[in-house]
Amino acid sequence: MSRTLRLRSSGDDVKFLQERLNSLPTALPPLPLDGKYGAKTRHRVKEFQGNNALPVDGVVGPPTWGQLLGYAVVKTTGFFVLGRDLYDRRGVRVLLRGVNKMSVWDLEDPVGLATFPEIKQTGANSVRIVWAITSNLEPGGPATALARLNPLIANAKANHLVPMIELHDATGKWGRLNDLVDYWTQPAVVKILRRHKAYLLVNIANEAGDYTVSRADFVAGYSNAVQRMRAAGIHPPLVIDASNWGKDLAMLNSTAAALLAADPEGNLIFSVHFYWPLADGANASFIRSNLQQAAALGYPLVVGEFSQVGAYSQNNPRANKCGPTGKIDYQAILAACHELQLGWYAWEWGPGNGYNDPL
Repeated sequence: MSRTLRLRSSGDDVKFLQERLNSLPTALPPLPLDGKYGAKTRHRVKEFQGNNALPVDGVVGPPTWGQLLGYAVVKTTGFFVLGRDLYDRRGVRVLLRGVNKMSVWDLEDPVGLATFPEIKQTGANSVRIVWAITSNLEPGGPATALARLNPLIANAKANHLVPMIELHDATGKWGRLNDLVDYWTQPAVVKILRRHKAYLLVNIANEAGDYTVSRADFVAGYSNAVQRMRAAGIHPPLVIDASNWGKDLAMLNSTAAALLAADPEGNLIFSVHFYWPLADGANASFIRSNLQQAAALGYPLVVGEFSQVGAYSQNNPRANKCGPTGKIDYQAILAACHELQLGWYAWEWGPGNGYNDPL
């Protein structure tokens, strides 16, 4: 819960307060986001208190925080979403900037001891950790070593990287979503996730489902997944990838509200993977327009994967997706995310999908 604030308080809590007040209707000028509780901030607080039948004393204690955020948010013990933004447990807004790392197949650095410090040096504040039930992603295949999962998450945290852990086994395979939920809800896995709940994000399934997944099935499948995971005691924000190998932003636009309503905690993030080919018209204008439309809907959205290449061109399906026809305007993605204040994760730190693969 955020601390009590009053005149001359300072710090991240005050900055968060200023951001929250600026997001609400007012007849007063916007507050500077300087983290200093001065006369202007107190004036805005008193305006808010008067509008909400609170004692008008300019002190931001539990009753005022409760009205500002909603009690479910104030009582959180980890990351939470509010509108389209993500906040840490202290109420400080977090804009995710990170990279993917296929740790599950990196036997030279199995728990990130070498990689995560290097990723941190780039200025990243998060890492999306690729994990899996089996090393070949097939049912009944060689099981991954659960003993690696805890140190992977812990080493990300030790390097001041927000860990987003994901399962890769259902990539393009909608029918395997429940297998992943079965894995997440095992007592041994739940124990690990709960140990790191204060700073963890859980990506339920990497790119589950192809282009044939219907909106009704998407809502039903993920509603069930979210509710099962919450019932098992998994409380960090849950991340939901778009269908069609993560690319279907329209699916997220049309289902985010229903899925947020289906989550008992309303604590979901949605992720699109931007493998949209420049050769098919996904230029800067197209990218910005699509992201702007999604942002205007007000749900929490990140770009979970993007790269310089890797897009599948509908105009030339025989072309090499890692060649010129699969080129992606990654600079436009970065620019639009910066403008719209959306988080992003680049794919992939390396050694990549293969040693000669630019991804």
